Amino acid sequence: MSSANESTVQGARTASRGELRRRLSSAPAAWLSQALENPELGPPELMLVLRNPAAPAAVLERIGASRTWMGHHELRRGLARHAHTPLAVARNLLPHLYSKDWCEIAAHPAANPVIRRQAERLLLACVDKLALGERIMLARRATRGLIPAFLTDANPRVIQALLGNPRLVEIDLLRLASDVAAGAEVLRSVAEHPVWGQRRDLRLALIRRPELPVQTAFHLARKMDRRDLRMLVEDDKVPLVVRVGIERRLREDPGGRSPRNRPTGAGEWS
Repeated sequence: MSSANESTVQGARTASRGELRRRLSSAPAAWLSQALENPELGPPELMLVLRNPAAPAAVLERIGASRTWMGHHELRRGLARHAHTPLAVARNLLPHLYSKDWCEIAAHPAANPVIRRQAERLLLACVDKLALGERIMLARRATRGLIPAFLTDANPRVIQALLGNPRLVEIDLLRLASDVAAGAEVLRSVAEHPVWGQRRDLRLALIRRPELPVQTAFHLARKMDRRDLRMLVEDDKVPLVVRVGIERRLREDPGGRSPRNRPTGAGEWS
């Protein structure tokens, strides 16, 4: 290292708090190492170190070894999710975090994959013990590995939150639609969703469920073409009252217009 560079690195020990805050999030490894000796360094500055993708394992290990620093929740979380944190350090930190932290780490693309999977396992082990508000919040952000745990939640508010999760795919909801434990309100939440309720295969799966409210089933049927309606009339998995209603409408529409193109009238299809 040249004398000029060495002087710059040594300056990290005596840098002002303002300079630390300007440099820590992008400083090189040698500067970070010296900055740990700076008496101006506190939790806000350490968070900048943890946001620095170049922070080396040696620096992160020193942070993790400090009981004082590890007494701060945000530092524990930031250290656990950093890509360069030694595996043993990150693993030991996970049990000292909250469920929302596990969900965040599991979804964090830069976190060590081993730590991401462990965070998922910890959350899966306790998800059914979480309060409703926590489950709703986590359902919106759940990773692919966590989604199955929320699909089995009996509370329709959790399912409604899950429906807005960008990682959710149609096959997940097809499994939900075939789950005999899924109740009427859960199924209705899916059927009435402005995006998922438009999926043909999902509509067909939902309309076969006897738990789906009849009026919701008729609402789905209004969006289907005659080919699908005829198929449903012949399908004994479809509740009888729904088949009868569909068959009646097919007879009343000899001109071949699709129910979704017909003006809404009174009765089952309204």
